[in-house]
Amino acid sequence: MPDNLTEWLAVLEQFERALDAADETLEPRAFEPPSGPIPDELRARAEAVLTRQQLMISGLTASRAHVAREIAALRRVPSGRDDVPIYLDVEG
Repeated sequence: MPDNLTEWLAVLEQFERALDAADETLEPRAFEPPSGPIPDELRARAEAVLTRQQLMISGLTASRAHVAREIAALRRVPSGRDDVPIYLDVEG
């Protein structure tokens, strides 16, 4: 068993927790890669984490573009004037 297996397991678990809790607020942590290459027995798991991260990034990029379009549309809506009534009183 490689010496850095425990370190790599901790890194992968951290990444998986972050992906699972994407809608929650997590405390940011500095990333310190373990020494040495990832052990062969963790390669498939690491590739699965990478795929999930790439999907998450793609989704966030699309969401960001959608929000930017929404904000641009809101900025094009004319603002009201202060010197005219906003509501029409039809009863009084």
